[in-house]
Amino acid sequence: MLNIAWLTLRSRWASFGGTFLALALGVALMSAMGLVLAATTHSPERGPGRFAGAPVVVRALPDLTVPAEWGGTQSLPLEEPRALPAEVVAAVSATGTVTVDRAFYAQLAGGPAGSVGHPWTSAAFGGYRLTAGRAPVGDGQIVVGAGSGAKPGARVLVQTAEGQRPYTVAGTVAELPFEQPVFFAEAEAARISPRIDALVTDADAAAVRAAVGPRGEVLTGSARGKADPQYRADESALIGVSTMLGMAAGVGGFVSVFVVGSTFAFSVAQRRRELALFRVSGATPRQVRRLVLTEAVGVGALASGTGVLLGLAAAPALAGKLASEGMAPSWFTVTVDAASAVLLAVVFLLGILLAVTGAGAAALRAGRVRPIEALREVAVDTKAMTWPRWLGGLGALAAGIGLIAAAPLLPPLYWASLATSVGPALILAFALLSPVVIPLLAKAATAPFARTRGAGAVLVRANTVTSVRRTASTAAPVLITVGLVCSLWSTSGSLEGARAKEAASRVAGADFVVTPAHAPGLTRELVDKVSALPGVSVAVSTPATVFTVPGPDAFADPSGGGALIPYSAETVDPAAIGNVLALPVVAGDAKKLDDRSIAVDQSWNRAVGDKVEVWMGDGTGHELTVAAVFKTSTSGNGAVLTPAHAGSELPRAVYVKLAAGADRAAVRGQLDTLLEGQAARAVPIAAWTAAGDTKRQDDARTALYLIGGIAVLYTGVAVANTLVMSTRRRGREFALLRLTGSTPRQLLAMVAGEALLVVAVGGLLAAGVVAVSLAGLWAALRQLVPGAQVVVPLVPFLATSAACLVVALAAVLVPARLALRTPAVRLTAAVD
Repeated sequence: MLNIAWLTLRSRWASFGGTFLALALGVALMSAMGLVLAATTHSPERGPGRFAGAPVVVRALPDLTVPAEWGGTQSLPLEEPRALPAEVVAAVSATGTVTVDRAFYAQLAGGPAGSVGHPWTSAAFGGYRLTAGRAPVGDGQIVVGAGSGAKPGARVLVQTAEGQRPYTVAGTVAELPFEQPVFFAEAEAARISPRIDALVTDADAAAVRAAVGPRGEVLTGSARGKADPQYRADESALIGVSTMLGMAAGVGGFVSVFVVGSTFAFSVAQRRRELALFRVSGATPRQVRRLVLTEAVGVGALASGTGVLLGLAAAPALAGKLASEGMAPSWFTVTVDAASAVLLAVVFLLGILLAVTGAGAAALRAGRVRPIEALREVAVDTKAMTWPRWLGGLGALAAGIGLIAAAPLLPPLYWASLATSVGPALILAFALLSPVVIPLLAKAATAPFARTRGAGAVLVRANTVTSVRRTASTAAPVLITVGLVCSLWSTSGSLEGARAKEAASRVAGADFVVTPAHAPGLTRELVDKVSALPGVSVAVSTPATVFTVPGPDAFADPSGGGALIPYSAETVDPAAIGNVLALPVVAGDAKKLDDRSIAVDQSWNRAVGDKVEVWMGDGTGHELTVAAVFKTSTSGNGAVLTPAHAGSELPRAVYVKLAAGADRAAVRGQLDTLLEGQAARAVPIAAWTAAGDTKRQDDARTALYLIGGIAVLYTGVAVANTLVMSTRRRGREFALLRLTGSTPRQLLAMVAGEALLVVAVGGLLAAGVVAVSLAGLWAALRQLVPGAQVVVPLVPFLATSAACLVVALAAVLVPARLALRTPAVRLTAAVD
């Protein structure tokens, strides 16, 4: 059997070429993305930077750890730096020489927004050495990086959390890759940031650990890199990369299962007469199945091996691209180690399993066909639908419709997951049930051309309807690509539009908004000046993070006592609520908010008057009373607190509302004058809400382009493979048509029309998927954001459909043109 399978592969290599290419591409994608995903979890860190020269580093505990209702504890990383307790500082100081380090926001006017301030006394531990000038002395001098362009003796403006202040550049240091530093004298750094972030000591590490105990974290060796200011940002970037690639890998896996399965199934279906002849010669159904599966293993092994090698070569390039685009840390790379070898071996085996699975169903069907029945069968597909296909298609359709129906009944917390699951469920259903509707769609699409002169339209419709299996195998990849890309595009765009509409409704009372420009936030000095402008009232919004255990959830956690969850929040003066800012309150009164209370959204599962235990971003704990409950936000802000809970975060926006009778142009002029030379800008509220969150939009667009590119690439392989295989086997049909009087031009027009019809059928099925999923999303969003509209993905639909059509036309016209070069008499006499 092995010998027969090998001979079949050698003699029919062209028939297996598309299958080989599709599988190799899928394995390459899985290998490359798998290696990059693995690198986000165990990639070798760049090592210590800020404290590379420090023997021992002590910092506050970086995680929030609280008791769990089920026993033990649960932990989450803090979102803001926690100060070292005074008793820890005293205990470490008793073990040896101690140097204090503080890290805080400090930015030269016009300089990079990520600059970090430090006391000069800790500069040597990062490897900084003076290249010009001297160390800072007193409260008016600083040392900056040589790349800033400032020279010793120059007067520069430095912006910190408190405001802008002029300093004299005392010296410069060579720049290092891990940060953009601004060094102050020790006393000045302590004034700007009283919080102690880390201690450097030359004492024995064991003695330091004994002195610190469970009150802090002692770092030595490569672990000192955890104390770098950019460590948390690098972690967040890697989480973003893993999320994006995980989603892309999931989509790639979803598409590859369809493409490889349909490609193998169609390849085997094309050989049913050959397999039947094998049966006539004495082979049993079991031997037929073994032959097909052995061929699948052979193709799968060759394709998987090729794909693994391609993925191994592509993974470092993908990691480098992510790093160069700023989506991953600059030091991020892919290294091949024992874990990578295990991963590649697993992907290799998965590729073979995928090949065997794709060929399995077709092999079972071929084994059940009686020899004489198969030999007598004409090239008409009469049994394209089998009972497993019926069950799978109807089950997926029921699941998709059930998800749509359940969305309005569930809390908004679950809508995002439901929205992203509806599309794949409906795509699976439509693909499995496509042979049922293909004849109807084909007849409907060709009905306008039925009465035209000539037999072209009749032949196109007849060939499409009678070859349902070929049509379904070609239309399914089109359906997957167009449906998946358009569903994701419309879901992402609709949610973004709902966020923008909701944001606009919340700040509808404001006329202007002051936001940072090339800075992480607004200074306290600037906020105070804007607040003091005559003829305006303001609302200062500062982001915050609140950790809590939400109340009982009727769907996920009816008994309560669940996991600790971080909620995005904002702090605002309660007096501004209802005046400058609007909060969609459903219970309670947000104006009664004070320092001992909190307003929460419905996802907290709390009622007005409930006592809730919360922890702020730096781990500070409070017991607060719920003063109000508001509708769940699409933007993710799940709580509102007073400015007393702002912590170390900088304000991100000041909303300005004109008083009655105030002159709009005059206020705008005052704002422009006030903001001159500041890292901030004032824009009309309408322009600000229309712009939305550009970074989130860019990230979403990048993910969609990546997913769309994978889907289109796979579709091209699947469509081309199916059409090339089927067109190559239609040489005898073309010859008979030529002998009856058809010209080569007419035949080419016929196959082009068939390709156009097949892509149109796939596009219509995809349009159905998008329409149904958008209807469910619209119904859900209207409950959350009144007046919310869904995004109709017309441009992505036309672009992906056009790409599929170009591939389909090339896949039929090229082999058809080659077939027409052979004399018709030779083709009619040739054996298959």
